[in-house]
Amino acid sequence: MIRPPLVPPAPPSRWRLWAVLGVVLAVAVTAGAVWLIDARRESARTCSEGVVKRGPGDECVGVTGGRYVFSEALREVSEKIRAENQRVADSGEDWVAVAYTEPMTLRGDAAASNDRGPDVVRQAVEGAYLAQMELNHQGGHGRTPQIKLLLANSGQGGGQWRPLVDQLIGMKGDGDHRLVAVAGFGQSLATTESAVRALRGAGIPMVGSTVAADRLSTPRPTFFRVSSPNRDQASIAADYLKQRQRDPGYRIDVIKDIKDDDAYNESLDEDFERAAAAQKLRLETADGYPFVSGSSSAATALATIAETVCRPERRLDALYFAGRGRELKLLVEALTAPGRDCPITVLSGSSALGMFYDPPVKGTGAVGGDVLDRWRAADGVKVLYTAYAHPDSTPKIYPGRAGNPYPSFRKAYDLAFGGDGELLSGQAMMGHDAVLSLGEAIRDAAGPQGSDAVDAAGVRNMLLQVGKRETLRGLSGPIAFDEHGNPRDKPMALVELRPEPERRYTYRETVRP
Repeated sequence: MIRPPLVPPAPPSRWRLWAVLGVVLAVAVTAGAVWLIDARRESARTCSEGVVKRGPGDECVGVTGGRYVFSEALREVSEKIRAENQRVADSGEDWVAVAYTEPMTLRGDAAASNDRGPDVVRQAVEGAYLAQMELNHQGGHGRTPQIKLLLANSGQGGGQWRPLVDQLIGMKGDGDHRLVAVAGFGQSLATTESAVRALRGAGIPMVGSTVAADRLSTPRPTFFRVSSPNRDQASIAADYLKQRQRDPGYRIDVIKDIKDDDAYNESLDEDFERAAAAQKLRLETADGYPFVSGSSSAATALATIAETVCRPERRLDALYFAGRGRELKLLVEALTAPGRDCPITVLSGSSALGMFYDPPVKGTGAVGGDVLDRWRAADGVKVLYTAYAHPDSTPKIYPGRAGNPYPSFRKAYDLAFGGDGELLSGQAMMGHDAVLSLGEAIRDAAGPQGSDAVDAAGVRNMLLQVGKRETLRGLSGPIAFDEHGNPRDKPMALVELRPEPERRYTYRETVRP
């Protein structure tokens, strides 16, 4: 059989070559366009290195060494932190980083999310910065490693806690960031609990500055705190009221916020109930007066409660308020309503200072149409709370000027920020003590020569030792942690909240659980 000769394939025509090249070029152009759009989109969402826009309000959330300013209130202290962090980087000395976290931006109404006011957040961060300066420039705690302080914003209400925590976890053990611990946390919200739980799971040690909910603490702790838990605050309050109930006619009851997902309110109510039973306090009702915060109806509910407890036939001498400061302000507004004569003592926990988070609420009161003016004129409504710290309490805690750390802190605050009037809230003192505790643990983890490598596990180990050998002198009192990471035998200040700006936080006495 004769096979036909093989015929080579015809070369591709010119139009087919151009078609192939056109497809390749189109794919390349499309890919480049997609990349450019994604890059522009990413750039538009980037606020600064480590800080991106997140959530429905496009809040700038993330971690900064002070280069990005989360709010105008934080501008001055952020610039000081940036400068100190740069000095540390340029020094050539070994360093590690500590992040200070809490909600630092607001989309709108701070009250709706239970956020602390911007001035209170600023005070806490200022205290943290002064602890950084003390650790880096004074020899009492060793010199190395040096401390970089990072600001970590979790967004309004802590709503962006998850991406922030993921970012912090990614910085642990990273050679560029060297994160070994986290401080702060603001308030005991559900988002706070979630963040603490996730950081605990990642083995990152924490020191809370102003959080009180009992259930944040666990055996074998990774989370520690310099703030007294609600259990201790309720014990102090019950003891105070028991002393007054030596008068058999002294009448007491409780107002409680039963809003879901607020660990502070829930545990404060439960702890006071237990403490009152232990002290055998006589309460006028079995269940107290519940209300639910978070909506405009809370003001109506508290006004109704005030009308009830102020009736002559049911008038009380004292109320324990298991709720937050913004709602306490609504209660005071109701107790001092025009035409109402209701002398009473209201006692509450550490969040009571939230009465002053926001500008005065305008009403229809007789004196200036302002809640604070009505309160001043009423002259019978006394508001007390268990404060974590107060400058006037330090001489009682540390008798003798030589052992008291507050005077040097006050001088440093005055030099750095000009004036010390804002120290009365105690928030700067607590921010300082949280970072100081971590700094002490970091230096101990570095060993006697300060040359051992420091990581998160080492810091946790040394936090467990705080107070075992000798007590750390904090501004709020001696710092020593128990087996759950809570402060051991920590004093508190009983402080009266006053309507006059110059007497807003008036110290009454130093108290212990």
